[in-house]
Amino acid sequence: MIRNIFKINLWINLSVIVLSACTIVSCSNLEEDPSEVQLGESTLTSDDALEAVVTGMYRELMEGGAQWAQFQLAAFGGDDLTTHSASNKIAYRESDWRRQTSNTENIEMAYNTCYDVITLANIALDAQDNIISTDQSKVDRLIGEAYFMRAFSYMHLTKTYGRIPIQLVSNSNEDLPKATFLDIYSQIESDLLYAEALLPDVYPDVAVVGSRPSNGTAKAFLARLYLMWGGYPIKDESKYALAAEKAKEVIDNEGTYGFGLHSNFRELWTEANRFNQNESVFTLVSCTSCGVRNRTMGMLGMPSEAGGWTEIFSEIAFFEDMQEDAIKNGTENRFNDTYVLEAIDRAPSYPVGSEWATWSDPHPLFRKVVGGDLSEDGSKSTISDYNIYFMRYAEVLLNYAEATGRSGGNDPAAWAALNRVRNRAGATTELTSEDGTLTELAFLERKWEFAGEYLRMFDLVRTETLSEALANRSPVETVDIKNNTVPITSGGEEFYFSPIPQSEIDISPGLGD
Repeated sequence: MIRNIFKINLWINLSVIVLSACTIVSCSNLEEDPSEVQLGESTLTSDDALEAVVTGMYRELMEGGAQWAQFQLAAFGGDDLTTHSASNKIAYRESDWRRQTSNTENIEMAYNTCYDVITLANIALDAQDNIISTDQSKVDRLIGEAYFMRAFSYMHLTKTYGRIPIQLVSNSNEDLPKATFLDIYSQIESDLLYAEALLPDVYPDVAVVGSRPSNGTAKAFLARLYLMWGGYPIKDESKYALAAEKAKEVIDNEGTYGFGLHSNFRELWTEANRFNQNESVFTLVSCTSCGVRNRTMGMLGMPSEAGGWTEIFSEIAFFEDMQEDAIKNGTENRFNDTYVLEAIDRAPSYPVGSEWATWSDPHPLFRKVVGGDLSEDGSKSTISDYNIYFMRYAEVLLNYAEATGRSGGNDPAAWAALNRVRNRAGATTELTSEDGTLTELAFLERKWEFAGEYLRMFDLVRTETLSEALANRSPVETVDIKNNTVPITSGGEEFYFSPIPQSEIDISPGLGD
């Protein structure tokens, strides 16, 4: 690899990883005695040792990056998310304004975190033939997780940085070039297919569906991959049919996998309900008392006058467009659950219409960031127990609808999937072909359903509609006006993707090409 990513010489104290596994996956039942097991090249032969490596992947994902909003830095380039116009938010502003450089602050967080997870996955996969166990189903499950987590990491890397190196050998210092998009997508597909074959329908002994991947999770991520594959940069439209097929397999077996739409949208972003819903397809569960914390929500979404970090806000035009659509289509419930509209003790309210609050930043507040229940402790802090969703079941339904449309289909089941999401949002009428094409309506529904969830940017990239979306910004927007900087609104790969971090280019100059 470009660097020895995780510097693992394979002497990891199992007690640390087992503790992390317990907290991150909602205290799954792990029976290993951490005082008696050490991890090394000669000892990575038991299923307990394999489990230590596999559960260590979740620790790296959470503690290395996902607990921070910077892990999703590239997503601020979309038209839904923005940040404050001053203070220490320059990295978010540079992404928002598409002016990132290889030296943008924290641009390396997603890069380092994902490759650290990949290193652990490679260690597990390299060792699979050496594992001696009487429980082959457990070994298969753990190896399936390693494949899934490697695929997840490469997917996040390529969405963020575009073309990146592919490292499939553990603990290597090999200097690898950027791979082609086709090679990257093909590797992700291969890993997900292995995961699909090895993972169980239901992961045993976890408190939250999706906190460890299942067979259904792998299928759902294959659907996401194929939907990406059909768009920019590869544009292989034959993949849309595969996306629809995989999403439909999940939908047809949602009861088996335990997936569904939670009836109360707002409750998805509460601490009290993090163990009481089945919408998560892949999710990290926080536990502040255990030391595993979500630092992407709560006061990060509040203005400084309310004691907040002014870090994650909604763009104004996006807010106004969503409000108009909600009134037109009867989805005010979802709009109200997406934004903080009421007056609270820490900030004034946002009135309906174009008159904005008078504090130093005029941007609307995402309830999904501040918290669904403003009375909870997490809403009043920068450390919380909120779930971190990497995929919700609503995405599976909308992936199916959109992919069906893009593949030339008009299946009534795809319309039903689209309308399930709209009905949960509060719509009282169902969409039909008389309202527009399935593709257009499903894509629009994604815009509103996933507002503020770090998905919009990547939808705009794969459909090459980012320039159009950014041109719709409100004249009230203040991001970087302070620095007299105008946004970049078009371009090629450098417009759609973040640059490789300079720390990596210094080691391997070819990555800067």
